[in-house]
Amino acid sequence: QRQMCIRDSLYSQCEPIYCREIAPLQDTPAIKSTYTAVIRTPKPLKPFLSAKVVQSYEEENYVVTEFNMNIPIPSYLLAIVVGNLEERSTGPRTAVITEPEMMDLCAKELEDMEEMLTKVEEYVGYPYVWGEYKVVILPPSFPYGGMENPLVTFASPSIIVGDKSQISVAIHEMAHSWTGNLVTNQNWRHFWINEGFTRFLERKGVEAFVGSDYIPLDEAAGYKQLLQDIETFGQNDSYSSLLPNIQFKNPDGYFSIIPYEKGYHLLKNIESIVGDENFQQIFRSWIKENVYKSVTTDDFIKHTKTKVKEMYGRKEAKEIMKQIDFDTWLKIPGAPPVEIQFESPFIDDAKQLAQDYIKLAGKESPENYESFRQYYARAQVIVLDELVANSGSITIDILKKISGDFSDIFSNLRQCEILTRFLRLCIITKFEEKYELLDQYMG
Repeated sequence: QRQMCIRDSLYSQCEPIYCREIAPLQDTPAIKSTYTAVIRTPKPLKPFLSAKVVQSYEEENYVVTEFNMNIPIPSYLLAIVVGNLEERSTGPRTAVITEPEMMDLCAKELEDMEEMLTKVEEYVGYPYVWGEYKVVILPPSFPYGGMENPLVTFASPSIIVGDKSQISVAIHEMAHSWTGNLVTNQNWRHFWINEGFTRFLERKGVEAFVGSDYIPLDEAAGYKQLLQDIETFGQNDSYSSLLPNIQFKNPDGYFSIIPYEKGYHLLKNIESIVGDENFQQIFRSWIKENVYKSVTTDDFIKHTKTKVKEMYGRKEAKEIMKQIDFDTWLKIPGAPPVEIQFESPFIDDAKQLAQDYIKLAGKESPENYESFRQYYARAQVIVLDELVANSGSITIDILKKISGDFSDIFSNLRQCEILTRFLRLCIITKFEEKYELLDQYMG
């Protein structure tokens, strides 16, 4: 359960409705509250909470730490982690927390957090109100990519790859500092208000930090996951809509990529209709007018209508709003109601490279196979997704050639996005030479 297996550790996970197991609260995002806590830990274990440290003092072999969260938060953001942890600053407002043995690697991977936070803040146009932004790299048992607890974001060690290819996860959790933590879905039926907005803001931050070439690749990978989750729930299932019927149900059963990606594409659709600058104004005013509130989808629809009318006048605004089919986007299950296209030469090149490997049947490498190394990690994923999609044509000889061409990449146990797909192909083809790697990867 521990990254380095040195000492015991614990962490909480309250989202969506598990805070009631920790504290006697009305466990709903409709209610926000401040809190204080006093934590007593045996030396040398250290506690971190979604709250600021007020003071800390020793009592024999224990350390007592007092915490205070003075900004109202929903119950699902109450969080605690305790372990053999240390903290290292990466900027005036940012820091990494992890076990000492992991610190150099984690701090290097996340050294740009201050710049990332600034990029997201610039798009939102509303200040970061939480003071500090800290990321805790948790043990491998943490079952999520990240959890946006204010002041102490939890993150999986899978984001520490060595090449900064998973920084989008860090930026996503940062974006929650505004979309979700400040402006919160009123109940879990409106989960897309948290995650669709955060995905949108995440990609704006990534675009500003990495460049626009990356975004179509990320969109394409996300859209593929979206269609897979829709297929899993069913094309006509309420859970594949943005406003699912979850009455009397545990919202955990509804959580999927759908509110993230379908919500994102709804916002992108509105942006395409009103223009980038106008939509940024709508986005910024939405945050500014709703900070510390819990909101619903109807609140956003009303906000959009009001702002569009202010921008265009009553007559033109009416015509613009007709182009935004909120009812279909929100209530109808299945894929987004508009055609989604991703314009990037990397996508076609990545798919073609996969097809070339299949065509050559493992006898030789494609002429341009070295280009795989220059691809964004997302483009490498597209190559492997294309191979998985054509797994019936994949042979052990093909996998031997691919793994030989990129032995350094396919032997890096931290490359979770890559190895998950590659090892799936190894299982399908019964490529027994890689079973030892599979055993190491699965731990």
